[in-house]
Amino acid sequence: MKKLIAVFVCFALLVSGVAVLAGCGKQNAKKKAPAENGITGGEIAGGWTKADSPAITEDFRKVFDNATQALTGMQYIPVAYLASQVVAGTNHRVLCKATATVPDAATTYAIVTVYEDLNGNAEITEVVNSDAQATVADGDVDGGWIEPDSPAVPEDALQALTKACETLTGAEYTPVALLAAQIVAGTNYRVLCESRATVPDAETEYVIVTVYADPQGNAQITETVGFASEPLSQIANPLVEYGSDMDSLDAAQEAVGFTLTVPGSVTPENFIVISGETLEVDFDGGYIRKAKGGEDISGDYNEYDAVETKTAEGKDVTLKGNAGKVMLAIWTEGDYTYCVGVTDGIPEAEMLSLVNEIK
Repeated sequence: MKKLIAVFVCFALLVSGVAVLAGCGKQNAKKKAPAENGITGGEIAGGWTKADSPAITEDFRKVFDNATQALTGMQYIPVAYLASQVVAGTNHRVLCKATATVPDAATTYAIVTVYEDLNGNAEITEVVNSDAQATVADGDVDGGWIEPDSPAVPEDALQALTKACETLTGAEYTPVALLAAQIVAGTNYRVLCESRATVPDAETEYVIVTVYADPQGNAQITETVGFASEPLSQIANPLVEYGSDMDSLDAAQEAVGFTLTVPGSVTPENFIVISGETLEVDFDGGYIRKAKGGEDISGDYNEYDAVETKTAEGKDVTLKGNAGKVMLAIWTEGDYTYCVGVTDGIPEAEMLSLVNEIK
């Protein structure tokens, strides 16, 4: 990140001013207008209010963690806060990095809606995907893209976008959040924008715009990627749910091409296939997974106080947990990798007993 201190030095100056700047010299960020998905500034269609700042606050991070703590199949990392809507509680709209928790899954951007009720409970209610490839880590990443410490749009990125839009016809872009920058012979900026066609009563939508600014001060838009026009009916697009009876297990096993032995002490609540490769059994308070290969398919990115390896019936099992209880077991056997996750944790002996029953 040190290489780009100069690139991001203007972030703090923009926080107070970016909300009132016009997108590409025309669209006022506070202007009321018909909007799809509620993304125009101020009080907007459907009761949505655009955020004053795209920064993810600690308070919202707690809400988001609450909404995703029991989520399996996908990992969502909040990147920029977009808008809120007061209902019987609050709806939050946030841009996230989305990754299916299977080996070699691509990380893309998605717009996620989180509902927080009046008692502080939270859940994901809608996900709208894009095909835009996201950076995968802080600091230097593949291709030299670097994520900023703050999503606030800095002056140099704003100037580059404004310059690139001077000759643009047919649409207007208003910057919302800086997602990444790349130093080349000049600078590439990846910016989340509001886009609106320059026709009467046009709807507004989110797009991810890549802008190239050369050392001479010229700039051009090199790529624009939108989001799915229809919200997903399921939270995790790669998931196919089959049900909880034995016929459902048979169908799920046929889909992945292998079988899974469910321990007798487990009562299945749902059999799920993830990306056509991973078979998951959901039960009250936990899950079991199996897939071909040797990768970690747990989808569990938590830090645990205790991590150790035990031997159970000739196989090495990695156990992770807190406060004397095991929350996660990961192992390989033959051509397959397995895991068991239990939200509240169970004694080590009980976890190893489960492991020994799973084939």
